[in-house]
Amino acid sequence: MAKMTISLPDDLADYVARRVASGGYSGAGAYLAELVLKDQNHRKLDDEEVREILRLAEESGISDRRIADILMETKAKLRDHL
Repeated sequence: MAKMTISLPDDLADYVARRVASGGYSGAGAYLAELVLKDQNHRKLDDEEVREILRLAEESGISDRRIADILMETKAKLRDHL
């Protein structure tokens, strides 16, 4: 296992200390390790999703829709999901 030393602003260090004190983690290292793992998983999923979207887009062919229409549809979908 590798050892790292990091510096955090006081407010973030206090937050980490409160998370550890709440009993959910054995120490600051365990908390930070969980954050790194979550970040790795999040990025991995994002990369996979983007590859799948690009694959589907290539397979769908050329669209006859205008860019403005596509943007309006996308904005409407985003509003619906918020």
